[in-house]
Amino acid sequence: MLTAFVAGIAFNLASSGDERARDAAIDESVNRVLALPLLLYLGAVLPWQDWAALGWQGVALAVAVLLLRRLPLLLLARPLRFGLPDAVYLGWFGPMGVSAVFYLTLIAERGAATPGLLAAGTLVVVTSIVVHGSTAAPGVVLYRRVVGRR
Repeated sequence: MLTAFVAGIAFNLASSGDERARDAAIDESVNRVLALPLLLYLGAVLPWQDWAALGWQGVALAVAVLLLRRLPLLLLARPLRFGLPDAVYLGWFGPMGVSAVFYLTLIAERGAATPGLLAAGTLVVVTSIVVHGSTAAPGVVLYRRVVGRR
């Protein structure tokens, strides 16, 4: 993962704006082509019974992860000089998705994951996708309205 990050920085420094724009369009196309089938597969194999076995603790975990994963850190990141609307916007919109499921299945293949961990992980990912997806459009409108007043 660090290698991909460093390669992205090197590419950004060595390429022109036209190359980045062309590659961004290709990247977006590949992302749409691959992400949709993966999300459909995830939807087909959702562990409903395992989620039910988690009970209220599973719901509490999903809510806690959504609220505590990024938002408090960005609200406290005063050296970055984010205003409150910027910190809330950046802290809220960061859904988990295919990469989190990939890591869950990777540790499951290595025998390090219990069924409870897989159920909790997939519950958090699906909750993130649904909640962040359903709040994206209203969130952008609200953010633009609040930032436009400044």
